[in-house]
Amino acid sequence: MIERATPAPIKILSTNENSDVTCWDMEDAKEYVKIYMTYEIQIKDLQDSRREWSKDFLDEKGLPKKELSTALSAAKKELDIEVVSEIFNNIAEMV
Repeated sequence: MIERATPAPIKILSTNENSDVTCWDMEDAKEYVKIYMTYEIQIKDLQDSRREWSKDFLDEKGLPKKELSTALSAAKKELDIEVVSEIFNNIAEMV
């Protein structure tokens, strides 16, 4: 009769061959996916809330969407503050 050995855990992540090897088992992978997906759901919920708030705020205040979009884009890209200020000044003149 042929004797079969129990297979070793699959090495998904390993460090240097000369040092200790870090192995993940299926439970580690399941835990990672569960936590990751929890964050994904929370991020999606926050994005949905932000979109709803933004729409309501813009509708309520009557702010120009195109100019605000340009200002937000500039702020996200960390453009020169003078450019952002000029955009806001243009918005102020329109209101």
